[in-house]
Amino acid sequence: MKAELRCMLLPEPWRFIPPDDLRILDVRSVDGLADHEQAWNRLLLDSSTASPMMSYAHISAFMETQIKESESWLCLFAYERDQLIGVLPVIAARSFGALGYRLIMMKTPFDLMHTGSVDCLTLPGREGLIEIFADYLSRMPRTWPVIRIREIPERSPTMVHLAKPGRRLAAIAFLSAAENYIEVPSDLTVFHHRLSSKFKAQLRRGLKKLQEFPDLRFLCRDENRSVDENMRRFESVEHAGWKGRENTSVKAMPANARFCQLAAERYATAGWMEWNFMEGDGTTIGAHYAVRVRRTVYLLKIGYDERYSKTTPGNVLLEKVVEHAIAAGDVDEISLVADCAWHSHWAMKRRELHDVIILPPVPFISSWLARFMVTNTGRKLLDRLRKREGEAS
Repeated sequence: MKAELRCMLLPEPWRFIPPDDLRILDVRSVDGLADHEQAWNRLLLDSSTASPMMSYAHISAFMETQIKESESWLCLFAYERDQLIGVLPVIAARSFGALGYRLIMMKTPFDLMHTGSVDCLTLPGREGLIEIFADYLSRMPRTWPVIRIREIPERSPTMVHLAKPGRRLAAIAFLSAAENYIEVPSDLTVFHHRLSSKFKAQLRRGLKKLQEFPDLRFLCRDENRSVDENMRRFESVEHAGWKGRENTSVKAMPANARFCQLAAERYATAGWMEWNFMEGDGTTIGAHYAVRVRRTVYLLKIGYDERYSKTTPGNVLLEKVVEHAIAAGDVDEISLVADCAWHSHWAMKRRELHDVIILPPVPFISSWLARFMVTNTGRKLLDRLRKREGEAS
């Protein structure tokens, strides 16, 4: 008789002989992750994607605060001699057992509250490490793993590898979402030329109203205050909007607040954390919780005080951030890591995202699952899983 094992724990690390000069390390503690922090940061900067969601700061904070009691996790590291060349964090979410075997459902860290796009992180040209990581997981005793990766762009290592001929990895990929970004020009006039006359007039009116406050100021990339102080200010202003009313703000959920605090501290240690604030009338009117890696800024969280909604504070602050990036000359892209209706005012570009399901290397199981997942029933099951994850967030 089949049974769903919700409180499944991963077995102890198992024997695995990797090819060539590789070492595969199976790490299952936050302290263990910290041992790789510096090498992980270097790998991120050298990678083709350099997304903060694949960083030590994000993954370690996620594993420390967001894992459910019914879940287990591990993080795989691939070293070639002394150089870290690949990382894959995975969560064991549930398993189904029968006759001494089990099918285990695994996923990379994903939460709608904290954005997704957590893929295998590799050096350029070493995207095939995803096959080695999958091989390691498939050697789990008497277990067939199914690994789900959510909302990754085409340039992400797994997608790059799936496009290569001769791959052994059994997987299916399909469009699942999109994210928008502002392409930052070198000239402010070029940027304003993209915006409609109506929207530019709205921005001017909003700024004029805000300038009635004698203490109005914009702090872009604030480095004078502590992470604790900036986190407190961000939480307060985000909670003052609709997220506070619906209890979806960072401040309303202690685990999420802890996650954001830890991640911000670790981003700051790496030199990547960015805080943007609009302050006036004796309070914080708008704020960004952002990260800048290489030449991309990721606006991970935004908030504004709805008492000032007539001044369009969110739009005014974003315009100031774009202006600051152009003046600094060190940003090519500002990613909103989401796809929202209000983005259309900013002439943003769109990047398609894909879900990937990696199947176990068992001929019958893999072929059956591959056929099932592309049926209407399979797609409906995936939709239900996505909704369940969203509700859990």
